[in-house]
Amino acid sequence: VLLIDKGEVGSGTSSASTRLIHGGLRYLEHFEFGLVRESLREREILLRIAPHLVRPLAITIPIYKQSKRGRLMVRAGMIFYDLLSWGKSLPRHRMLSRTETLDRWPGLNPDGLLGSALYYDAQVEFPERLVLENVLSAREFGAEVLTYTRVTNLPVADGKVSGVEFVTEDGRKQFAEGAVVINAA
Repeated sequence: VLLIDKGEVGSGTSSASTRLIHGGLRYLEHFEFGLVRESLREREILLRIAPHLVRPLAITIPIYKQSKRGRLMVRAGMIFYDLLSWGKSLPRHRMLSRTETLDRWPGLNPDGLLGSALYYDAQVEFPERLVLENVLSAREFGAEVLTYTRVTNLPVADGKVSGVEFVTEDGRKQFAEGAVVINAA
């Protein structure tokens, strides 16, 4: 495994992160069940292996009369979300009444409020540290990590990317062949 980053690892993405480790609730609307299931499994793994960095986060979705998604649609989404996350360590969703919602969130606008959905995802307070711990673990298992290295080309052979050409920090041009190349730029 070879990891190349043009700067410090994770600097291009984690600096603008929402810090959420989420299961992709909004993808349910687009019927991307596989993506949601995969995200929920990854979230569970992070909760298990990095509890010092990844913590449960309660999220409340208020439901108003004029909302695009009504109480029934939100409830159905919550049920699917729970079903897709079978085996999870986080609590299941709860539907809250108008009164329960306002008791929890007194600053919400009460006009047209029907209630809310309470569910759990996770959050990482320091995403850069999570990235660094992943990189250090990868190195421990034999991955090579190059920082301040610029990718110059992704050669294609037989219709698929076959490797990566890059220039190291000291100006050396190199090539690495790979059966799988992931461009996370």
